[in-house]
Amino acid sequence: MIKLSNSARFSAVALMLVLMCAPRLALGQVEEYRLMLDWGYRGKTDVAGSEDLYRSQLDYGEGPKLFAANLFVVPADGPNRFFDRLELRMNSWGGEPYNTAHLRASKDGLYDLEFDYRNVHYFSALPSFANPLFESGNLEAQHKFDISQRFARFHVTFRPEERFSPFVAYERTSRQGPVRTSLAAAGDEFVVNADTDIHSDDLKFGMNLKFSKLSIFLEQGFRWYRDETPFLTLGFQEGNSKRPLISEDITLDRYEAQSDVDAHIPFSNAVVVYQPTDSLLLRGDLSYNIADLSSNFSDQLSGNFLAFSPLAVLFPEGGTLAVSDAKSPNLSGSFSAHWQPSDRLRIVERFDVRRMHVSGSSLVTSTFLNAEPLLSSGVVDRLESSTPFASFFSVDVNIQEVQGLFYPTPGLMLRLGHRFESKELKADQTYSWDRNVLIAGAAYDFSSSARISVEYELGRTDQAILRSDPVDFERLRLRGRWSVFEALSFRGSVALFDHDNQENLIDFTSRSRDYSLEFTYAPSQRVSISGGYQRSDIDTDILFTVPQLLVTDRLIYRERGDSANLYMSFHLPANSTLSLGYSVWGTVGNFPVNDHRPLVKLEIPVKERWVVYGQWNYYDYNEKFSLLPQDYRTHLGLIGLRITLD
Repeated sequence: MIKLSNSARFSAVALMLVLMCAPRLALGQVEEYRLMLDWGYRGKTDVAGSEDLYRSQLDYGEGPKLFAANLFVVPADGPNRFFDRLELRMNSWGGEPYNTAHLRASKDGLYDLEFDYRNVHYFSALPSFANPLFESGNLEAQHKFDISQRFARFHVTFRPEERFSPFVAYERTSRQGPVRTSLAAAGDEFVVNADTDIHSDDLKFGMNLKFSKLSIFLEQGFRWYRDETPFLTLGFQEGNSKRPLISEDITLDRYEAQSDVDAHIPFSNAVVVYQPTDSLLLRGDLSYNIADLSSNFSDQLSGNFLAFSPLAVLFPEGGTLAVSDAKSPNLSGSFSAHWQPSDRLRIVERFDVRRMHVSGSSLVTSTFLNAEPLLSSGVVDRLESSTPFASFFSVDVNIQEVQGLFYPTPGLMLRLGHRFESKELKADQTYSWDRNVLIAGAAYDFSSSARISVEYELGRTDQAILRSDPVDFERLRLRGRWSVFEALSFRGSVALFDHDNQENLIDFTSRSRDYSLEFTYAPSQRVSISGGYQRSDIDTDILFTVPQLLVTDRLIYRERGDSANLYMSFHLPANSTLSLGYSVWGTVGNFPVNDHRPLVKLEIPVKERWVVYGQWNYYDYNEKFSLLPQDYRTHLGLIGLRITLD
């Protein structure tokens, strides 16, 4: 018996699904029929270097793959015809890190049905992320994710071409898979494992209304969210800190926890578009939702720990039970007006508003077993404390923008505008922030084959709410395109961003430069060449407080990056095609990296509708740190068959 891998089984099931949806080769029963299948096999050499780093960035696997499948059917007229057209698209099935499916069926004047499916496999195990043991030589990531995130959507619209068109939809989202994370527990940090189990269900219904000058979209929905993630870690751990606390080593023997979160979120959306005249267009968007959330979290741990509340105690066993409830109403809306009083003038007005409030309460009960108070002698069999919490948090944002676009000549456009932004944050205190932004720009068409445009923004405010908020900034972007002649064209851009925040204890400055140039060249019908180059330059300085020492230090980040690519395609005899490509990028500064990715692809038609192809990719990624550099290198090879039938 032949045992198929998971990748092979997924690919075979996907291929069978496409073929089952196709007509039973009774082509006389269909009016129009198209089918494209792109199926093949990927091989991979052993990864030299870090397998975890390769999976965190690429995660391409081996085995048979259904790279793409497209089916389109229009049945012949008949009394039992349930649909006028059927479309099915599938991409990247067979163990790929990202695969999709889309099905659409419709019948004129009756319904339009769509089904979408996406599956993203998220893997991340970067050893330098939140790993205090990295500099001592421990490359084992303390934060590791191996999660499948699935999304399914069913949507049907009734009487889609009519003035009143109702719809109903259902969506399902889930995240499942093992996770490794860190636990801050009683004097130290430890690595714990979890099995993520999160899902949400959305039910939506509404109406589209269409009139001669007015269209209205109304939607009412409900979301049910559930988190049932368990945590379990067995075995002795010394923790991240090797320093004893009051001559005691803090250790962990066992940790077990359960997270239970339920949320019910009704939401409403409305969109109104009104065009009273040919020169005026009005649009309004409004969304409102209110989340009602309740959560329970309980854990138990054993080892040797230190706590400071309600008393300073050492304890070998303990646990926590936290119960909380929260409500979060959210309102967001926007209004825009486009007015063109003449051919030479256009005015655009926009106003955005957002109101987010969160209020909640919780009760945290901590239990310490066989606790030994530090300020007295003896052992307390059971020590328990309950602490209530109540909180309120709100963010109010308003943005008002107006721009005027003036066309003095047919090829010249001048832009001038102003944007006012205000933000108010309330927690224990109230923080407010206002910003005025000047907007300017211009564009000039030298001819149908040459154009240049410039955009500029100047923002000013007197304070920031968050440390990383831009306070005083300038942003400039210059873009252009030029077709030297029919076979050769260029596109380029320059982007600049400067930011300053001179507040005491922040002193945050940032400088960013980005330059790019691309070209395409097709000297003949058999040869085409394209390529590009990009240069980036980032400088950032900010003051911060070292929490362990309570002293001020400066974080300085410097990065100089260069990237380039070149692709060539040659049409060979017998309609074969050879493609060659190479991309490279590298950075110097705080995060030095080199990355090389050459590729070769050959396509050979073997029949009128059959194409056999092969592809080779090489990945060479190398971090140039002087301390514990990371890298990986691997070869990927593809052999595929693409069939087109109609």
